[in-house]
Amino acid sequence: MHPRLRTLAFLATVVAAGCGGGSGDAAPAPPPVAPPPPAAPYPTGLSDQSLTVAGVARQYRVHVPAGLATPKAIVLVLHGGGGEGLNVANTGQHPLSVFRTVADREGFVVVYPGGLPAKDIEGNPGWVDCRADNTVSSGADDVGFLAALVERVRTEYGLTTSRMFMTGGSNGAQMTHAFAFNRADLVAAVASGAGSLPQTPLPGACTTGPSRPLPILLLHGTGDPAMPWAGGCVANVGGACNRGRVISAEATRDRWLQINSLTGVSPTQTVLDGNKSDPGPANRFDYAGATPMQWWRLDGAGHATPSQIVLVNPSPTSGIQNRDIEFAEVVWAFFAARLP
Repeated sequence: MHPRLRTLAFLATVVAAGCGGGSGDAAPAPPPVAPPPPAAPYPTGLSDQSLTVAGVARQYRVHVPAGLATPKAIVLVLHGGGGEGLNVANTGQHPLSVFRTVADREGFVVVYPGGLPAKDIEGNPGWVDCRADNTVSSGADDVGFLAALVERVRTEYGLTTSRMFMTGGSNGAQMTHAFAFNRADLVAAVASGAGSLPQTPLPGACTTGPSRPLPILLLHGTGDPAMPWAGGCVANVGGACNRGRVISAEATRDRWLQINSLTGVSPTQTVLDGNKSDPGPANRFDYAGATPMQWWRLDGAGHATPSQIVLVNPSPTSGIQNRDIEFAEVVWAFFAARLP
């Protein structure tokens, strides 16, 4: 055979072998395997978590609604100093737990940070806010802890600070004020329940105020014995006034009106009095402006967080709970209106 013909025959054999002996087309390549979805930062429901800040392991709880991949917002809810601590997140135990129910319906994540024990005899978990004359606080850098926590959960969910919010009751409300004064850059709005500004603030931002105006909701009962409506000693059960003094609820309102350039604005008033068995109506005052404020005066109400779901029995140290409104609902409505 001619050498050229032998070469052509050899090439034909190689091609036939590569095509399955000429029995048909080549087998299709397997489809590409899709990468697994990224793991969720936190499990569905309520889970206990920790974050080490400045060498101290700090605890927090996270509630994630079922089936929620990307939340529309994250709301940090700060407990008071009355001893409940992180247990305010337990369903039915405290009115602040209702934020979980609202989150399930509205699609946001709730984070419950934990404060450290106070130095008094009770040793209840609490917060180091802006009070310079609170001699029983833990002394921790709680602004630093909360700032690190905000940044962690925000980054984990890929959200901007325009979707980060903070609220709290009692000492948690005072800590919310302190955080707003020190790190207004990390939250879009805040809400305070039964927490007034200090009469003697710490130097720095606690005295000078926040770096920018911030939408805020303030709520306070006129019959509050623990955080006196007219100002004075905080939770002064033993008479030593070792938890410091606060200014009045109205003076706290006026300070924030000044911060948000709302001084002189005439508010619109709404009166809610659906429950006739509590001390009096809930009065809502809306101050409209570029940085709005919503102020709630609960006539006759005491220190307990208002709720229609989780009822708190009256006591000499707490007063009588307002049951015309649900704190978690009115706070979320205020925050939701601030979403981009």
